[in-house]
Amino acid sequence: MDALTDILGSLHLGGGIYFRCELTAPWGMDIGETPVAEFHVVTRGTCWIKLLGEAEPVCLNAGDLVVFPHGHAHLFLDAPDSKAIPPAELIGDRTIENYGPVRYGGGGSPANVLCGYFEFDRKTRSPLLDALPAFIHLKGTDATELNWLQTTINFISHEVRHARPGTAAVVNRLVEVLFTQIMRAYIEQSVTPPGILGAIADPKLGLAMNAMHQRPENSWSVDTLAQEAGMSRTAFSQRFHALAGQTPMHYLTMWRMQKARKMLETSNLSMQAIAESAGYQSEAAFGKAFKKCLGVSPGACRRSAI
Repeated sequence: MDALTDILGSLHLGGGIYFRCELTAPWGMDIGETPVAEFHVVTRGTCWIKLLGEAEPVCLNAGDLVVFPHGHAHLFLDAPDSKAIPPAELIGDRTIENYGPVRYGGGGSPANVLCGYFEFDRKTRSPLLDALPAFIHLKGTDATELNWLQTTINFISHEVRHARPGTAAVVNRLVEVLFTQIMRAYIEQSVTPPGILGAIADPKLGLAMNAMHQRPENSWSVDTLAQEAGMSRTAFSQRFHALAGQTPMHYLTMWRMQKARKMLETSNLSMQAIAESAGYQSEAAFGKAFKKCLGVSPGACRRSAI
């Protein structure tokens, strides 16, 4: 299993579509901070996004996709100076069935938008989520390079426009696929992807990342990880820290503890078996490392999950 797949699997990723909108200028949505990662896909027309706290709005065209990985508040507008109201006020007392459409606006230039969300297990910090910015913008004009991403968007759009038995199940699974493809596209489009994504994307560091995730129980050292990467110890350490913002061994320990936490919460494996799966021969050493990393003992973690 490669590192990105393993990390994505730890997120307990879910999501769905709120509704599709058929909007006519002037219109505006004031979307507050949310505990989920919201996204919008422009399927027709032009509109603007403004992240609260940022000075300049961003123009979106048909085919563009925007994501707010940390649920930041934002304005979604037909023009930079338009008035925005909360989505609940825009929808009013209407009942949304089969994803809409929600129709709103003043009768001017049209814009169609698909609004949805991703949700994750946020009980433990994720190196992937930590690496993501407040706002991701993927342009539809790049679809030739990201054709599978565009295909998934088209499939979702078709399903919500032609709802039938099983549509919700199809849409929810496709939204999960969409997130993975967004991560791929973000890595490919970034000159230097931030945080741990930079290490995953790096041709050499990526080999060491995959090795850590495939065999976390190994007695890894900086030397053996550098060998996996085909680099000298010094060059490996320096490059990993420069891209990921942490040492290789710090990352490895953090990932081991996250995997151990999941086993404590979801399995009946003995403490010794879990310690060994995390690369520790001693329960005591494992317990000390676990508490230092997560702030709670393994036993307390298991009891809290009962």
